[in-house]
Amino acid sequence: MTIGIDASRYNQESGTGVELYSVKIINGLIEYFKHHPDHNIVLYSPRKLMLYKTHKIQHRVMPFKRLWTKVRLSIEMLFHKPDVLFVPSHVLPHFCPKKSIITIHDTAFMHLKKEYGKREFWYLKKTTKYAVKKASSIIVPSEATKKDLMRFFGCPAEKIHVIHHGTDFKPKKFHADFDTKTLEQLGLRRFDNFFLFIGRLESKKNLSRLIEAFGRFHDTFKNFKLVLAGRRGTGFSKILKTAQKFKLMDCVLMPGYILENEKHVLLKYCNAFVFPSLYEGFGFPILEAFSYQKPVITSNSASIPEVAGDAAILVNPHDTDEIAECMKKLITDPKIKEKLLANAENQLKKFNWEISVIKTIKVLVT
Repeated sequence: MTIGIDASRYNQESGTGVELYSVKIINGLIEYFKHHPDHNIVLYSPRKLMLYKTHKIQHRVMPFKRLWTKVRLSIEMLFHKPDVLFVPSHVLPHFCPKKSIITIHDTAFMHLKKEYGKREFWYLKKTTKYAVKKASSIIVPSEATKKDLMRFFGCPAEKIHVIHHGTDFKPKKFHADFDTKTLEQLGLRRFDNFFLFIGRLESKKNLSRLIEAFGRFHDTFKNFKLVLAGRRGTGFSKILKTAQKFKLMDCVLMPGYILENEKHVLLKYCNAFVFPSLYEGFGFPILEAFSYQKPVITSNSASIPEVAGDAAILVNPHDTDEIAECMKKLITDPKIKEKLLANAENQLKKFNWEISVIKTIKVLVT
């Protein structure tokens, strides 16, 4: 059997969830199938990738500037179909084998229509509808996404396979001087108290409400800061204006995109991790905070409760008073933090890339 894989989202250097998933799943599939003589893998991508090469792992580089999956991969599928095609992201090519499996990570655009441009919303809705119709099986990372596909797109339940993502994120130890220098570069001192958010700074992440809630918290706890680490995204101007409106520019730090080592240092020294996103298909940052034994405040919406379990404080992301109150409780009541951290280790054990790969293989070859 020949298994074709869309490797266009395979990017070792990117921090996005979809690309992290693509790397972990594709690496796992390569490792498994290189030892199984009955199966061959063909990886399709628009650029050359640094990958393990054997006679069983073929790599088809097909440069194309725009709409690579819909146009270039479709042409390839028209003339050279594999037995199975696996697409680790939302878009299926126009022409594809009868057995085609796709991973749909979320349906955030159906819940947060105003956060998307008209063209982007139309494209996401159309490609998801097509994938639901055309794919023989659909992999999703959460029960929440499964329910959404059934609700919004009428997808049959038996077509959907819930396979949670994994995590292998581990704490790193650096020299104390490196920690100090890194914190200073990000606007912090070694013993500063701060809440940490990591992710794209966009309206979907609910950061304006987080800043407002922090402002209410800060009225009492003057020695705390809020660090919002990540690239600027859609709605950043409103986020910035909120910090200005509540006169919090001195204590709300936005250092921009952070490197991997900087992320580790911030997680090591933060008092708590806050992630009140309006919608997430999964939520890798929550598991990363658990790895550093940090208490987490996050949303009670979409897939987040599945990822956080009972190891985080779940809040209504639309209620700034509730977010502020939970920040106060977390800082003043050590028993809350103790209880959360006791549950974090067990929650982390539920998310394993090896298990994710094995379950994915079962869908591909069955």
